[in-house]
Amino acid sequence: MIKRLPLANTPKIPLARYMKAAKDSTPVAGMTVNAPSAITVSHPTDANAFPRRISLDEWLTEAPQQITEVTVPAGYASDEPFRLTGPTDGGGLLLIHVGARAHVAFQERWASTGTSLGVGVLVDIGEDAQVDWLTYDGFQAEMVLASRTAELADRATLNWTLAGFAQNSGATLINVNLRGTGASATVNVGVLASGRQHVGYTTAMTNYGRKTRGHINQRGVIVGKAHLIFNGIGHIIKGARGSDNQQENRVLMLGKDSRGDADPILLIDENDVTAGHAASVTRVDKAQMYYLMSRGLPEALAQRLVIRGFLEAGLLEITDKDLKADLFKQIDETLVNTDE
Repeated sequence: MIKRLPLANTPKIPLARYMKAAKDSTPVAGMTVNAPSAITVSHPTDANAFPRRISLDEWLTEAPQQITEVTVPAGYASDEPFRLTGPTDGGGLLLIHVGARAHVAFQERWASTGTSLGVGVLVDIGEDAQVDWLTYDGFQAEMVLASRTAELADRATLNWTLAGFAQNSGATLINVNLRGTGASATVNVGVLASGRQHVGYTTAMTNYGRKTRGHINQRGVIVGKAHLIFNGIGHIIKGARGSDNQQENRVLMLGKDSRGDADPILLIDENDVTAGHAASVTRVDKAQMYYLMSRGLPEALAQRLVIRGFLEAGLLEITDKDLKADLFKQIDETLVNTDE
């Protein structure tokens, strides 16, 4: 039975209503992990290692469809990313432990089908470790609730990009906890919402340690009758002196029936800090459109170029050329279908 833990802070996202749906629980194969032999992979049979802090955690850990655990040893170093691919027909839990002083990059990809999927990810980053994390959500399921958390120790560094190009409705929670002194993290989010999707993203950056730095950059494009919600939550805890927390949340609406929200929240419990936020919800810039069309570009192509440029600001850290090409192909195909 699901315990009565508190709900997550997800303004305007109907998380409680989503959680009333019975999560898909049929066991599926574990995630496919393509990694060097130095990185160990296991598939535990219980979810005891996954923390339960909010009611969504209980929902996710109740009969998970699969559990995958990955350990990167201390001192491991490679610029070549290893890949984790979700099962084709389910969700589940993923735990990644990154040892002290490791330097690692990995790609986490999902394109699962299903009715009501739950995806929980926990990445524990040790002292002086450096992590480059790319998440590509291409879910084909009806509804997905995903919660991803990164815990950073002293002087750990995280550079995380999430590309949300899925077809599902639901919610994604992104939590970065800067626990250790001198920890730093940047989270870039790029989302394309289309059709009748109703999706929400809440990205929370919390400074616990002294002299920590956390930056959030979220960009979303909405076409058709979709509704996209961006929440950015920056919280500097009492005692996190000398810390910095910044966020930017921007939404571009394409269709006349598109709906978008960008909600920045700053919670500051310490004096000796810096913090800031920016947010906007706009439609396609007519001046940019006029400039491009005055140089002979058809309106549809000009519109796609404007949208590509807007979204790319949230996807700048993607260095995988094939993946980036796939993303922009999907953008073009979505816009073509909207034009028809």
